[in-house]
Amino acid sequence: MLGEAAATSGNSGFIMHGAGGATKRSRNEKHSTHTYTTTGDSRRQDSGRFMIDESKSPNSGEFVYDASAITQHNKPLTETSSGGGKKIQRANRRAIKPIDCGTQFTGNPRNKTALKPGHSLMDWIRLGNSGADLTGTGGRTQPVSHAELAKHDRKEDAWMAIRGKVYNVTRYMDFHPGGADELMRGVGKDATKLFDEVHAWVNYESLLAKCYIGPLRNVVTVNLTSDTTKPNPNSKLPPPPPSFLATTKAATPNLTAASVSTTTTTTTTVTTNTLPDGKEPNRALPASCSTTSIISSGSDDDSLKVSIPIVPRFDWIQKTADLTLIFYTRSLANPGMLVECDDDRTGVSVSILLEASVQHRYRFRLSNAIQWPCTVRNSLESGKIELQFGKEVPALWTAFGDMQHERKENCEMQLYEYDVATRLEITHDSCALLLQPKSNRLLQITPVGYHVSVSASIDGEYVSRSYTPVPARSVGTDCPGTCVPLLVKSYPDGSLSKHLTRPVPLATSLQVSQPSGNFVLSKLRYHNRFALLAAGSGLTPMLALLSYLLERNSNRIEHVSLLYFNKTEADIWCREMLENLCKKDKRLTVRHFLSEADPPQDAGISDQDSADDSELGTGSFFSRGRISLEIVRQLTTPGSRSHVTYCCVCGPKPFNELCLQYFQQTEHNPKHLHSFQG
Repeated sequence: MLGEAAATSGNSGFIMHGAGGATKRSRNEKHSTHTYTTTGDSRRQDSGRFMIDESKSPNSGEFVYDASAITQHNKPLTETSSGGGKKIQRANRRAIKPIDCGTQFTGNPRNKTALKPGHSLMDWIRLGNSGADLTGTGGRTQPVSHAELAKHDRKEDAWMAIRGKVYNVTRYMDFHPGGADELMRGVGKDATKLFDEVHAWVNYESLLAKCYIGPLRNVVTVNLTSDTTKPNPNSKLPPPPPSFLATTKAATPNLTAASVSTTTTTTTTVTTNTLPDGKEPNRALPASCSTTSIISSGSDDDSLKVSIPIVPRFDWIQKTADLTLIFYTRSLANPGMLVECDDDRTGVSVSILLEASVQHRYRFRLSNAIQWPCTVRNSLESGKIELQFGKEVPALWTAFGDMQHERKENCEMQLYEYDVATRLEITHDSCALLLQPKSNRLLQITPVGYHVSVSASIDGEYVSRSYTPVPARSVGTDCPGTCVPLLVKSYPDGSLSKHLTRPVPLATSLQVSQPSGNFVLSKLRYHNRFALLAAGSGLTPMLALLSYLLERNSNRIEHVSLLYFNKTEADIWCREMLENLCKKDKRLTVRHFLSEADPPQDAGISDQDSADDSELGTGSFFSRGRISLEIVRQLTTPGSRSHVTYCCVCGPKPFNELCLQYFQQTEHNPKHLHSFQG
């Protein structure tokens, strides 16, 4: 997510207001039993103008913004509950201020419609904050089926789904810079593909937050009544006993498909690993999940899947010298994490990102001071997360302290300030960077396959682009736990990439977002033969994925083929590290394809347009050529020596599109293919 902006695209006007991922709340925001009140809001009245840098690919996610529209917010967050008030200080971060576009436009004016007076982005934000019901459902969140969505396909009753979320865009029609007719193209259906084709970088979740109706799902409620227990004359099995039916009825009072708890708050003082009543914490799932089957529209197979919310279970252990906070999520949940430490080193905030849009936030007030930073151990296979803190004074504690827990959905994107701490050249035009948080009290863990948005003010304009953090060993230097490691290629016409990779002075005051993405790690569970196709900087998401696959213990992989496409040998990233991995693990093969140079003389050479390495053994090999149908066919043909069952693709947009086209021609199962979008 790229932060807050107001966009008018040069391609189309489908949803062109970007919304503030880091927008500060100026009203009370209620979350079940919690009320959050923000104070100390001081905003500059400068206005900025958003424009698309049309020298970039629309898929690159890079844009420019007037730096005068950026303002610093340091706002305490007050939490009020039945137990009294407790102040929680948020990390300092900079937010991009929304702007009033009026009827003027910048960039390419194609497909633009002049907005009426009073219909600018600022007017839309004011309307959303006015308390008006923009959902049409009284503000109630409810699942929406495809059939129900299709009924709302008129201008005066317009619903739209984007990435599994349904919004009522009826009131937004007059605020859409592309005009109502352009917006109507996606009404009454899943408009994700259309949205991605036009401007996938826009933060629609914040823009349409007040229009959110509910998730796009086909809902099936299992109703166990006496009619279902009537014996079948043709069945030889006896009916279930009456006690079974009575137990079921007693356990499921007045449950509906939408009766799923979304917010949980717990404040406890604990002296052992159990709660005061002797029960283990958070082991039970919400009762509302026990009788409702929710079949997701994005299921990986055709069988019915029961969607059960992930509720992390908390525990803690200690030694004389250290304290470990433990969170149990779910196998292959692939969580992201943000850990913040107060200056007094007794307050710790932990945010666990799950299921792309759900966060579990924990606020700890520890009994004694701890050392910072902590050591993080994240087991993807088991779903267990451990945060180990050294104790400032070695001793055994009688209790760890107090904990408050909150579950939030559709959280606004937050930005944090970083500086480039280390710059290391890895090729003639690329650098490894270590981004260090300015506060030095922040630690961020990015899920496998996710990216962050990096933004900076350059010559009075605000520029942002998405980058995928890489494993620490990929940068070729020591990487402190609080740093975010990146590999960045400097483009001649890329203002942000040149700014980030400049040698002197090192870039400062960068805005880095929380992780975002749509990669589902659990889809790889039952596969053990993989192909990773990367072009240029598209290698970055493959590095973390490769580490996970080679270290996986459950259903150990048989083979991984990394097909890496570059122009010349000098453009190859992490060559030495990849060669060492091949030598260490014989299940990995790396094949380099060079489009503008012959393979090096001292390297293993294979035939052009070949992905078959079985006769060459394992290791690294070079070929001259580009991605082709023949390469993909060898990967996807059952029975071939290089056959794989799951493939991942990442590179420039033309490369991704060509790969997807070839996979479609070979009739490869699209559920067993993931394309990372830059």
